[in-house]
Amino acid sequence: MTRGELKIRLLLNILEEISERYDEILEENKKLLERLHKEAITDQLTGLLNRKALLEELKKEIEKIKRHGKDNLCLCFVDMDFFKKINDTYGHAEGDKVLKEFAKILKSNVRVYDIVGRWGGDEFILGIINCEHFSTTDTKVCKNCPIYERISKNVRALGNKYSIPLNVSCGVAKIPSEVKDLEKALQLADKRLYTAKRLGKGRVIVD
Repeated sequence: MTRGELKIRLLLNILEEISERYDEILEENKKLLERLHKEAITDQLTGLLNRKALLEELKKEIEKIKRHGKDNLCLCFVDMDFFKKINDTYGHAEGDKVLKEFAKILKSNVRVYDIVGRWGGDEFILGIINCEHFSTTDTKVCKNCPIYERISKNVRALGNKYSIPLNVSCGVAKIPSEVKDLEKALQLADKRLYTAKRLGKGRVIVD
């Protein structure tokens, strides 16, 4: 092998090493960006969507409803009744554990494409997409929503472990039949959640 051929072989080896390292750097950067993105949209305690990401997902869904004119969304403000007693009795560390369990209960009782996120404290939001009972005029159907019933049952069981009557209150706003934009939907669902609390907790308010 001539001196020139050796130089070419050496250069090719160097280029191959650089190419391999470049691919490794790209993969590392991709993983880093994915991790940073996940951290940016995730609630640190519960692993659900944080408020900012939750609002973005709800906005996207409402824009889709406006474009297509055939989908619908039940926006549900969900609050855990008597959660403060957990913190007062067992401390905030145990309260955090209960919030994590609550998040798991919410996530496991909706479909994979429904929207679930933490609003703040023990308040969470569910976005139920194309609910089968959306068009019903019988409010009793929504007040006995099977999703709510499953969540309530699991939360009561969680409360039994602490000898505290945990339950769930829920305020619902229907998009687009009642409101057509996110801000008004949030206001309406929040108002109905407050009504659920005022009327004795452990119930769904849809009107």
